[in-house]
Amino acid sequence: MKWIRDRLASFAERTACIEAGREWSYGDFLALMDQAATQLPDGKGKLIEVPCEPTIVALATLFAIAESSHIALPFPVEIPSAERERRQAVAANSPLYTKLKGSGLVLFSSGSSGQPKGMLHDFGALLNRYQNLKAREDPSLLLLLVDHIGGLDSAFRCLFSGSTLIIPEARKPDAVGRAIEQHRVTVLPASPTFLNLMLLAQLPEKYDLSSVRIVAYGAEAMPEPVLQRLGEVFPSAQLQQKFGTSETGTVRIKSAGDRSLFFRIVDSDTEWKVVDRELWLKTPSRILGYIGADMHPLEKDGWFRTGDLVECGGQGELRIIGRIHDVINVGGQKVHPHEVAQILQTLPDVDAVHVYGQDDPLTGSRVCARIYTSSTISSLAWKRLIRGHCRGKLAPWKIPSRITVDREPNVTARLKHSVC
Repeated sequence: MKWIRDRLASFAERTACIEAGREWSYGDFLALMDQAATQLPDGKGKLIEVPCEPTIVALATLFAIAESSHIALPFPVEIPSAERERRQAVAANSPLYTKLKGSGLVLFSSGSSGQPKGMLHDFGALLNRYQNLKAREDPSLLLLLVDHIGGLDSAFRCLFSGSTLIIPEARKPDAVGRAIEQHRVTVLPASPTFLNLMLLAQLPEKYDLSSVRIVAYGAEAMPEPVLQRLGEVFPSAQLQQKFGTSETGTVRIKSAGDRSLFFRIVDSDTEWKVVDRELWLKTPSRILGYIGADMHPLEKDGWFRTGDLVECGGQGELRIIGRIHDVINVGGQKVHPHEVAQILQTLPDVDAVHVYGQDDPLTGSRVCARIYTSSTISSLAWKRLIRGHCRGKLAPWKIPSRITVDREPNVTARLKHSVC
């Protein structure tokens, strides 16, 4: 992994990160790596917990572990102690570690079951995909923490290109607006949910966002109305869809256009195919396996079944519709949340919508919708309006039987919609 130090050293005088009011040069970052390396245990294969904050120290520690033969386990500092203990128990002494030839990285996802599920990466294979990035000087915002593949990808793309990583004081819309204005941020990577929160908070009226040249979105399906509004708010910026999974890392894609949700996979290291509308990937950075979960999405010949439901265009383009496990089975009838959400989003004053399934004793599942609106009309009036709007546009079993109205979206730690 000598290339990591060589690459970072070539940017020694540049600013690597601005966090908590302090600037860190790439020379400072290398010094942090050296300091972290002195604290690593002797030998190899030891599981090293890495607190995710402060971000600059976490990244330096991860890179130091990448140069060793140990295994990194990043943890958010705010994670509840019970959840932390569960993850520690799952990650301890996995037989998968014997597959590592160098350093490892364990990332956790709750998945659809809500149980801790660890994913073991060959850390070197994951990092090698960033080795040939072109140098640039575009300040990039970092919203996701480094225990998440999206946060790692944003950080790696920034640091290995010699740019500046901007850490906002909080992962809140106003803090992000201030950071963009103060540091003239050029690259804004965020989930569609968070970007919509920025629009709802009216950040363009509060802060100067004119420096943004790239809005990179991913981690969940982008609603078309949000994409159109982003184009209006950031007329000089490219709207770039990003795609990847925790199991494979990020895959290079090219959007069919700024206002299009279709894209092509243009990654020379990646093979792909669609099987029964599900996207399958084969990459050199696929995880070695799951810790604390079965291996069923990992095919023996190297393929990974992503669980993403896709629509195929006529020229090899793809569009992510949603997750296969999100499909709602209502008395044997299949309903995909995306189809229902599209109809609800055409209603005036609907700022955001989340459609999901809930257990039902009679039909097995029922369709539920949570809408977010600043309108002052009553919840009862909204429910009547929604059901009337859906009649004739959706089959009866697709019309939400439970509707919740909120004034402000709830988001998870991954900055996606929460149904709680």
